[in-house]
Amino acid sequence: MFEKILKELKTKYANLGLSETILKVMAETLAKTVEKEEEVETAVAGVEGQMKIYQSFADQNRTLQTEISNLKKAGEVKTEEKKEEKKEGEEKKEASDVPEWAKAIIESNKTLSESLTAMKTKEAQQTTAQTLQAKFTELKIPQSFQKLIPMDKVFATPEEMEAFVNEQKANYDGIAQEFGNAALSQAPKPLFGESKKEGEVSPDVQAYLDSKKQVKANE
Repeated sequence: MFEKILKELKTKYANLGLSETILKVMAETLAKTVEKEEEVETAVAGVEGQMKIYQSFADQNRTLQTEISNLKKAGEVKTEEKKEEKKEGEEKKEASDVPEWAKAIIESNKTLSESLTAMKTKEAQQTTAQTLQAKFTELKIPQSFQKLIPMDKVFATPEEMEAFVNEQKANYDGIAQEFGNAALSQAPKPLFGESKKEGEVSPDVQAYLDSKKQVKANE
């Protein structure tokens, strides 16, 4: 399913100029939730907004690279070989010579990269939580117990997720069994061989009534 999604992403968003890495990351994310081939086109169309955000990041990164290249050509930024030959004090002076507007662009690109990483992490956690909830519901684990299960886990493989789901199912079954046993232990147990006929009172009640009669007789 991953290959089909990747192919559809490349076709639909070919005009955005996105890198192979970004397309593969998105394909891997969608492959976790798309199970049928007929769902591929809808799923790919649903991430158009995110793909345009990635395009914006990529465009800004390309602009930054162009500006840095121009600085090097103009002699405002020295080559890496010259930096290695200079002493520590000279290196600090060189760093201070970089124009403030160039520093602002570099810092902006760093912030954008961090935002992209945070967005990918949050999206992966949301997708994982939805998948876990669906699996727990399918196994008839009630919502009250699901609230106790950490849904923000990150799994390296589908097998690792499946093992986690099975573990939580076993935990729930064990707790349910304990509560069931406790409820049964509180139920009154009839004495061996004891049976009452309709309208009769228990031996304990009858003994109490007889003692009352004896007290009145002695009066």
